[in-house]
Amino acid sequence: MGKQATIRDVAKLAGVSLATVSRVLNESDYPVREELRQKVRAAVEELDYVPNAVARSLRREAVKDIGLVIPNVSNPFYLQTMLGVNDVLSKNECSMILCNTLRDVEQERGCLRQLYERQTRGVILSSVDESGDVVMEYSRRGMRFVLLDQKLTGVESTGINFDSRAGARMAVEHLISMGHSRIAFATMPMTRWTRAEMHRGYRDALLGAGLSYDGSLIYEWSPSSWDANSDLELETGQYIAELFLGDGCPATAVLCVNDMVAIGMIKVFLKHGVRVPEDISVIGFDDIPFAGAFVPALTTVHQPAQETGRLAAMMILNALSSDDGELTVSMNLTPRLVIRDTAAPPHAER
Repeated sequence: MGKQATIRDVAKLAGVSLATVSRVLNESDYPVREELRQKVRAAVEELDYVPNAVARSLRREAVKDIGLVIPNVSNPFYLQTMLGVNDVLSKNECSMILCNTLRDVEQERGCLRQLYERQTRGVILSSVDESGDVVMEYSRRGMRFVLLDQKLTGVESTGINFDSRAGARMAVEHLISMGHSRIAFATMPMTRWTRAEMHRGYRDALLGAGLSYDGSLIYEWSPSSWDANSDLELETGQYIAELFLGDGCPATAVLCVNDMVAIGMIKVFLKHGVRVPEDISVIGFDDIPFAGAFVPALTTVHQPAQETGRLAAMMILNALSSDDGELTVSMNLTPRLVIRDTAAPPHAER
């Protein structure tokens, strides 16, 4: 008897990815062109490939609960992501288990432990843990992960990322094009990959325009303690704005690590009579629903949070239904600058 064909053999003969073969065989809702479906079916017939129907049945039975582990439900970006995840899961008759880690590493690890103990096999994770050891351990035990806008050292996992470096570079280049040369960067701790990527993009834009990089214009704040009932991003923006004003407004523009930090800064600026954008330009990051309604309407870098959630949910369901347990897929989303009312040429240029 010859060697039994595998899903890899089918993918190779059809000239498609393992994920595409899996979607066709499992009749996934994920869109696959009819032309590719026909190629997969033809390859299956030619190779006399017989999927493990029992295993597929067990997998489908097991995929009922999906964990969503996020650092802060009070941030509108994560709320939009959650809506996208829930939309896809509910249509696939799955339940979402929401875990709010409150940006605490131990809390996150406890959430993952609880999800594992209740045999939740799929987790969408936005991690605050700088180490990938815990995720790797649970991966070895059979849990599947989709990482949200995060890269963990040593972890090879399906993920959906936003090109934060390009987004920050785009925002700073926009400010430079209006005549700004002293641009600050307001951020929470740059221990997270996305924040470090934004910092790299900020620096890229300055150096690319022939401007010097001034470390004194990096306003990075990490609170010594945090009340879980408070809004950390908003408070971060308010605190940094006070520092910035205390330093004598050393820049004519500020790029903020997210919209909530930007809104916090603007509130303090206006409180002290500093006009936005007449006296200082501010650009946010995320484009939360409130950004356009805020006064003044916030110029920001758009991240499609709800669509990110939908894609992450489709990816975790596909990972759990795949015949190849080692298959990993990464997706990188492109940024878009949304120009509104908080950025203008520096005051001296008017």
